[in-house]
Amino acid sequence: MRSLLWSVVFLLISGCLVAQDDWKGDGSSLLRKCSLAVRTFDGEKLSSTDAVDGAFCVGYIWGNHDTGFMVQMLEEHEKITLMKHACPPSNASTEQAVRVVVKYLRDNPERLNMPASVLVTDAIRGSFSCK
Repeated sequence: MRSLLWSVVFLLISGCLVAQDDWKGDGSSLLRKCSLAVRTFDGEKLSSTDAVDGAFCVGYIWGNHDTGFMVQMLEEHEKITLMKHACPPSNASTEQAVRVVVKYLRDNPERLNMPASVLVTDAIRGSFSCK
């Protein structure tokens, strides 16, 4: 898992300029990139540009999760509530999160113009709601 994470980080750093060429920060851009990540998860060999775009999606979703976790820790420390959180199981994988986001985006095309960060949060919360 650790080597996969470092591979993703390397791809993001090395391909940052390529990955950002068509990034608009909305759901359409995210769906395009995350669909490439799913194709990789399914074993398809992609061009290096497409692989970098897929890795961008993985990093974006990972970063969104880390931000949510950071807010949750802040809330616990400060005894305040800033937002509703997701509660993914401890065995949930990054691949599962990417697939959840792609399904959400495909099922809600009317929201693709919205900020990607909002859509990722909504998708993860909807699939991994706290009980």
